[in-house]
Amino acid sequence: MNNNIFENQYVTVFINEAGHLRISQKHGGVVVIPEFKGKYALIQHSRNGEVLVEFPRGFIEKGESHIAGGERELKEELNFLSVRSYVLGELVTDSGLITDNIRTIVCEVQDPSQLLLQSSEGVVGCDFYTYDEIITFIKEDKIKDNFTLASIMLLKVKR
Repeated sequence: MNNNIFENQYVTVFINEAGHLRISQKHGGVVVIPEFKGKYALIQHSRNGEVLVEFPRGFIEKGESHIAGGERELKEELNFLSVRSYVLGELVTDSGLITDNIRTIVCEVQDPSQLLLQSSEGVVGCDFYTYDEIITFIKEDKIKDNFTLASIMLLKVKR
């Protein structure tokens, strides 16, 4: 029998029957790649005193599809609407610790002039970059977020 340590609307943290710490996502999550005319939006996100460069992301709600969740996150974090969205691939963050259900989706943005940052959640900036510029950021260690790095790899092999 599992021993629950913490639970909220998104995750349950518990010690399993073998005595190992585990995290189980309840509904899953989504990494959003906002695209406009061949460029991709990266946000600057302030987390724990550090500003990280990453793709927007978040948990999906109960009963929500990954596409709907990604479009909601896009609207919440950046005030963008998607004219076409599709699943790029699945991510497993840490199979030894976390049971998750994460998808990377591409959202084609209709009008980037509608940008309005969700500063209440730590979003402090957003800019569009070419794929090659993003690769340069990785080489310069400017992108460290594992969700973003994995999603860029999916973009490379599937675009």
